[in-house]
Amino acid sequence: MVGPLISDELALSPVEFGWVASAFFGSFALLQIPVGIAFDRWGVRRPMALMMLVGAAGSGLLTASSGFWSAFAGQVAVGTGCAPIFMGGLYYLGQLHSPEKAGRLAATVSSIGSVGALLSASPLSWFTAVWGWRAACWTASVMMLGCALSIAVTLRQSLSSPNVLQANGAGTWRLAHLHLVPICFTLSLGGTFRNAWAGPYLTHVFGRGTDVGTILTRQVLN
Repeated sequence: MVGPLISDELALSPVEFGWVASAFFGSFALLQIPVGIAFDRWGVRRPMALMMLVGAAGSGLLTASSGFWSAFAGQVAVGTGCAPIFMGGLYYLGQLHSPEKAGRLAATVSSIGSVGALLSASPLSWFTAVWGWRAACWTASVMMLGCALSIAVTLRQSLSSPNVLQANGAGTWRLAHLHLVPICFTLSLGGTFRNAWAGPYLTHVFGRGTDVGTILTRQVLN
């Protein structure tokens, strides 16, 4: 949503904007295995809260950025903050509940989270038009900070028991999971295009006045 505005104000070349947009996805992906190891060792609460604090700081850094490197570092930090969120929810529910109940709760949490994708594009476009992209990023920073503090205060700190680790194969890689790799890769390609490239593409083809928020919202609804 704010990519073209950031690119224009910070005078980023197309290559630099590509690096800035990709920094989020790169840090997010690279941290998935370390995040899983951290959950096994320390539980969910502390790693999630600490990494989300990094993400809030990254959004603040992006807001205050004046050039490529500060924007790039901010995006890396935002990706770090988002890396544990989805996995942390699934991991935590799996620890506390039976597989059947954990599956139902995970589906509920995922559905509630998906509402953000349905509702964020058009309001963010309006918010940015009225107050600017820096105010939008500051708002995101404050919201992530609030979520991190909420997790730190309210979430139970629990560790996987030896029985859970043994039932899961002691954390070893299973060849049966290989079929998930192309599925996740395909989903990530679509998400990357929508989140990083759709805004610049639409404004380049249809002009700066294009209502990108409405287009992306309709795309999700369809």
